Amino acid sequence: MTSKLNVQSPVIAPAAQVKVRRHRVLSTTQLALRLYGRLSPVKAGRLVHRMAFRPSRLPAPGRYEHLFDTADSYTQLQHGTRTIPVYAWGQGPTILGVHGWSGAGIQFGAWVEPLLAAGYRVVLYDAPAHGRAQGESTDLFEMADVLRSVAASVGGVHGVMAHSMGALAAARAIQDGLDAEYLALLAPPSGLRGVMHSLGRQLALSPEVLAVHLQLMEERFGASVWQQFDLQALAGTLTQRGLIVIDHDDASIAPEDSERVAAQWQNAGLLRTSGLGHNRILWSPLVIDRVLTDLGEPSERQSRQEDSSSRKVSPSV
Repeated sequence: MTSKLNVQSPVIAPAAQVKVRRHRVLSTTQLALRLYGRLSPVKAGRLVHRMAFRPSRLPAPGRYEHLFDTADSYTQLQHGTRTIPVYAWGQGPTILGVHGWSGAGIQFGAWVEPLLAAGYRVVLYDAPAHGRAQGESTDLFEMADVLRSVAASVGGVHGVMAHSMGALAAARAIQDGLDAEYLALLAPPSGLRGVMHSLGRQLALSPEVLAVHLQLMEERFGASVWQQFDLQALAGTLTQRGLIVIDHDDASIAPEDSERVAAQWQNAGLLRTSGLGHNRILWSPLVIDRVLTDLGEPSERQSRQEDSSSRKVSPSV
């Protein structure tokens, strides 16, 4: 969208407006936390802890809004006291999209038509406190539980596509029993501890304030919280075929963090891109084409499975 200049006041494209507004809010938050941290690191750390579980509801990509009206099914999954919207398109093996923090399922809108054309069913949903889902706060444990519940509600999944922190939720869900044959991780962080330290840098927190927040994390979830969401370690246990996509210009998740995950996952391919950043990687034709190539058409997948099974059968005597 091209911005138009008004002589009296500039008119900024909606996406640019959001970016400017977020920058202003971030700058104000940094200043407030810096001053508060000088007065009381403990109280500032507690405030950061509360903030860390409240994702922002960013505007959904307008170019995919029409997909809500074309979904073949729309269901409301009840998770505790909150309602989770679940959308599905097409028939065939199910591919489930898992968005990241402050994201929404519709961010995978660019994948719907290509996957449908290849013979797959696409399921997207919004995690608690994200998109159109109810709630004001959530955490990765809940996001992983919801992921498993959504997968069960649609009869299981063949593949999972997870973006950013959604990769942590997906890996945790697989450890806890989610069955999937294929897994694509787009810009995955190496683990939750690194994400929290990144948050500290983003908010310009002092070491004392960040330490309070990390201690509260352990008191809330147990000292093992870091191990349970250590994707670099969990990747070594993944048996699924998969793909890790890393963009050289990602300013949100350090490419070297994703590289560490890729180094541990034996069955995963690696796709390196540049110029896409953290979010454009979600609708890149290059990324979509690579995943479709990996998946193959459902008929091809079935043939491979049958061929593999026939080789395992011993000849009768």
